Order: sequence, then C-alpha cells, then structure tokens
Amino acid sequence: MRSRLVVLLALLCIARPIDARAAQHASEVQWNCSIALLPEFRAKTTDNSESGEAVSYLYLGDADMHSDYAAQARVVAPTDGMAAWYDTGLRLGPLNENNGFVQIEVSHYPRFKYRGHIAIVWSVPHGKIVQYRDTGLMVRDRTSVTLGIGVSGGRVHLLMNGHEVCSTGAGQFVNSGERKYFQVRTETAAEGRNTASRVSDIGIKRDSDVRVRRFSSDCILHMKGIYWSPMPAGSFAARGAFYPSEATFFTGLAPDTQCRI
Repeated sequence: MRSRLVVLLALLCIARPIDARAAQHASEVQWNCSIALLPEFRAKTTDNSESGEAVSYLYLGDADMHSDYAAQARVVAPTDGMAAWYDTGLRLGPLNENNGFVQIEVSHYPRFKYRGHIAIVWSVPHGKIVQYRDTGLMVRDRTSVTLGIGVSGGRVHLLMNGHEVCSTGAGQFVNSGERKYFQVRTETAAEGRNTASRVSDIGIKRDSDVRVRRFSSDCILHMKGIYWSPMPAGSFAARGAFYPSEATFFTGLAPDTQCRI
C-alpha cells in the first residue's frame, strides 16, 4: 500500500508549471475537436511568487480498464470573486507515473477574466512539457457541468455534458495493458484560498460494464492545505486553504483512515 501511495504522489506532483500555459510549442498530439482550440495565451502578471500551486484529487480506478472504460463527474466551479488561476477537472493517467496524462477541466484564467470555461491539458509519457489549450466553451457561474473521459476504439474522448469536445489516440497517453486511473482534481495558485468547487455524480465504467456506474472513492490527496471533503450523497467540496508550507499526504474518506485503492 505504501509503495502505491508513493506512485500516486509522484504522479500528482507533476502539477503543471504556472508558465506552461504560454511560450510552449504544440506537441505532436493531433486533436480532433468539435470546437477550435484557442492559441496559447500569455497572461500579463505581476505575481512573482515561487510558491506554485495546491492540488487535491480523488482516486478513481479499477484493474478492469483496458480498452473500453470511462469516468465522469458533475462539477460546479464558481468564480467566487477570485482573480487568480484555478481549475477543477477530470484526469486520466497511468498508475505507474511516466508524466503522461490527459485532462478536461473547468478553468479560470486571465484570457476570459477568470470566467469559467472548458480547457484541455495533456502531457505525453516521459515528456517535460505540459500543454494547455483553452476553448471558447464558457460555463455559466455556479452552473454544473458533467465532465467525462472515455476510451474506446483506441481513442480517448473528452466530454462535456455527454458531448465530445476533443478526441485523439489513447495510446499517446496510456497503454491498454497497464494499470491506470482517473483523478477528480482541483487546483489553485491563489494563496489563502481553495477553489470553492464541488463535485458529485462520480462514476466509472470498466471494460465489463455496460454503462458508467457510481464509484465511491476512498482515497483523497491533501496538498499544501487544500483537500476534498466528503459531503452527503457521495459528493465532495473543496476545503482548506493553500499555504505552501502545509504538508502533502493521502487519507481515506475520514482524516484518520488510510487511502485505499
């Protein structure tokens, strides 16, 4: 169990650099999207902080995920008066960390004056660059959206409210034979705050399932002061506050229990 937690922590700590949204060339990943991915955006900022960001995620996974599997979560990510970057989304990657992942998220970033919008994020295995692309799909403040990632027919599909936003070859990020998992992820660069996000209706589909089924996560990452707190009916709310000196650790649903995967 301890070795697995170390693997999870290693993957988590590939938090995207603050400046990775700009000044990076597009990777070799070729996306087929229903809406144009916007050019890279270089934000003007006076923030010279070296403190980075804080992240929390819920673990979603199963051994029976090879060629026809998926996950979804309903997300509410309010602006909440914050003029700072933060996002909440769904990520797929290998359990054995190799820097590869793909993510769809509700993002708040200066391009749209911190209004919520859909963005995609990815990194190829063993790569050193995290790629980020905004879309023009706006999310009305305090309105829920269901984010999904599904793999079928050799492709990975990124979904919003059941509609495909983008797809590409799944093998660019994960292999069918390796153990993989999803993260319901929230992260922020705003010190002293959390993302004020909530998630519900969390589910996964294994190869042997006909449809997405409810999944009860029992593994929560706490990082630099923020964490997902269990709420009624299988939902979670972002809690705590980002302080760079705070510890990073995993727990089960209760703070005094161990992470189980």
